[in-house]
Amino acid sequence: MKPVFTPLAAGALLLAACTTEAAPDNPRLTHAPEVLTLNVNGDDRKVLIEEPLTPVEGPVPLVLIFHGGGGSADRMQAVSQSLSRQLRARGYMVAYLNGTARRKTKNLRTWNAKHCCAYAAKENIDDAAFVNAFLTELQRYTEIDRDRISLLGHSNGGMLSYRIAPRLNFTPAGMVIISGAMFSDQPALPDETSVLAIHTRDDETLSFSGDDDRSDRFRTQPILAFESVGQKLMADQSCTAPTTASPSPGTLITQALCANGSTVALLVADQGGHKWPKDILGLDLEAAIISFLDTATLARP
Repeated sequence: MKPVFTPLAAGALLLAACTTEAAPDNPRLTHAPEVLTLNVNGDDRKVLIEEPLTPVEGPVPLVLIFHGGGGSADRMQAVSQSLSRQLRARGYMVAYLNGTARRKTKNLRTWNAKHCCAYAAKENIDDAAFVNAFLTELQRYTEIDRDRISLLGHSNGGMLSYRIAPRLNFTPAGMVIISGAMFSDQPALPDETSVLAIHTRDDETLSFSGDDDRSDRFRTQPILAFESVGQKLMADQSCTAPTTASPSPGTLITQALCANGSTVALLVADQGGHKWPKDILGLDLEAAIISFLDTATLARP
């Protein structure tokens, strides 16, 4: 029988303290390469892999990380080391996936979220096929717990996470969308997938209100206002009435228990801009993300 997830007091889900668990007895070490290069539909794609810091017994949970538009796996890995070390200390494997670029440059890469962005969208790159191919290749080296795979995307990488989640050959346990956006024709996500969406009111690249912003020239349709994103997620996931909490001035957390034990959580801050990593006054955002991912993966069978 599938475990039933019981939501904590308002805000507690995201604010629970994160502690490093002791390594299990008789651990099984993973042996994935640091870099995997795959040829998908004639295009060489790179993935950077970081193994758990504590040996894991049994299948390994995995977090797939998608950089923002104009970035790369290398850049995302470089700026995400604080979060990555904490995830790896808790037994997660972390993988940074690389988008595509017109001149095959190291950086300036994008993802195909259908209506954005740049080269990947114009060429209709099949990024879901890339993710599926990577997981198949990774499983040649180590046993991945397919019930505990999560997606984390920033900006265009967040758009991509929304778009491909229904097309993957696994059901994501959790999705963390940081300063991302959604379009009105977004397909419903798998109802077992928990979502944490993070946005700030002062984001000038992907606006909180869905109005004109700096991303206009890179996309072909308007984005939804963040309030509409939350409403759509909770409707599609068949959520109960949400609860709200304000853990710090200018920050609001709204969360709801949804069908099949999933959760939708929305974190809104007055300030923090579009950047990653993101500083939110009075909130340890990395601890909130890790707490959410732990809860999402534990809620799965």
